[in-house]
Amino acid sequence: MTNRADIIAKTILTHLKESGQTALIGSVVDSLINSSEYKNSKSHVVVTSAVGLDATELKGITAYLDKSVGSSYELIQDVDASLVAGFTLQVNDTFIDASVLGKINTVSNKLTAKE
Repeated sequence: MTNRADIIAKTILTHLKESGQTALIGSVVDSLINSSEYKNSKSHVVVTSAVGLDATELKGITAYLDKSVGSSYELIQDVDASLVAGFTLQVNDTFIDASVLGKINTVSNKLTAKE
């Protein structure tokens, strides 16, 4: 969630809790899901790669996104050479790390945790 969405969600939950109406959470969620704003909203997807993606690579990523997210998303491309190779994918609140840097960090964390 964005910072703004976090604040709104926390405010709603706090209000429901303080007023003893936590049983309404399901109704609130249902109302949001059925709202036109929610139905017409797009997922925000950021793909960050070590180098610019070519058409074939981008096609593979969009094929994955079409299956997992649906066709309603806004794709933003970014380049970060520190990834060394590969890419990261941020889909709303989900983060997928398929970069060499991510693998190096995973191995480093495992080695450090054993000490």
